[in-house]
Amino acid sequence: MRFANEKLLPFLLIAVFIYVVFILLRDLKYKKLAFSNVNSLNKTKSKTGNLLVFLPDVLKTAGIILLIIATLRPQDVKKETQENIKGIDIILALDLSGSMQAQDLKPNRIEAAKKVAEDFVNGLTTDRVGLVVFAGYSFTQCPLTADYEIVKNFISQLDLRTVPIDGTAMGDGIMTAVNRLVDSKGSKVIILATDGVNNRGMNPIEAAKVAGYKGIKIYTIGMGQKGGAPMILTDQFGRQVQQYDQFGRPARWEEPDEKTLKAIADLTGGQYFRATNEAALKQIYDDIGSMEKQDITVKTYNKYTDKFELFLWMGFLLLAAALLIEIFKYTRVIA
Repeated sequence: MRFANEKLLPFLLIAVFIYVVFILLRDLKYKKLAFSNVNSLNKTKSKTGNLLVFLPDVLKTAGIILLIIATLRPQDVKKETQENIKGIDIILALDLSGSMQAQDLKPNRIEAAKKVAEDFVNGLTTDRVGLVVFAGYSFTQCPLTADYEIVKNFISQLDLRTVPIDGTAMGDGIMTAVNRLVDSKGSKVIILATDGVNNRGMNPIEAAKVAGYKGIKIYTIGMGQKGGAPMILTDQFGRQVQQYDQFGRPARWEEPDEKTLKAIADLTGGQYFRATNEAALKQIYDDIGSMEKQDITVKTYNKYTDKFELFLWMGFLLLAAALLIEIFKYTRVIA
């Protein structure tokens, strides 16, 4: 257990001290009051009466202490650990270009790619995994980690706005992934999912050669049906509208560059698959699972779980109880 706001403790202790002094001064003031006739007061003495006199202050004090504890924000702590396990370091490189909104995969290519990636992460056990995204340029969305829930959370948030500049910088995506894996001492894999033809940045074949030289296998996944897909965009009124080229013909989204994707896989000792085939996806799992597992070091960082809600509600309940008792006490006096 720890307090996230422990720096507030001195100020809260001062507040408690002031409150206690106020209670003591108030009681001292009441003791000095003079009564002309105490017979009527003696008649009112009872166990219940004495309890009603002191109970509100006890409840208020306990309530304030609980609220102070809630303000300090208590948390459960799971300590950082470090252990050696046998596994593979894997980078998922996902294409987020505009053509990924094509609907030849359901509901569209980008959602299908995300589903493939999430299914893949669900199948991992002792491996580390990271996430690279690319469109007009590339960057690391999540570094290598054994916390699969974090990776799946990043994947779920991906959309066409994640990379602001459109395009298909496939080579840049490969090099960003290579840079994330270059210092790894275990088996290294990149899974590249794309639906188009490289049109920006580094030549993907040259990037694949670098990956192969570094001992990194690349498994490529082509997203989209053969022949491409109708280019249907959503207009300002939310309607699905077919787009046309300069010659008045229905425009189509491109299909994956299978020749390049196969070459990338061959250069690095990986394989090429079509994402529309569930058996092909299973084959990816089998191939990577059959690779020799190497020792990798996994560090688990401190995880904190907030526990202040219980103290907060208990504090409010005790203060409310004190208020109700005081109302009842004054009602009896008036009656």
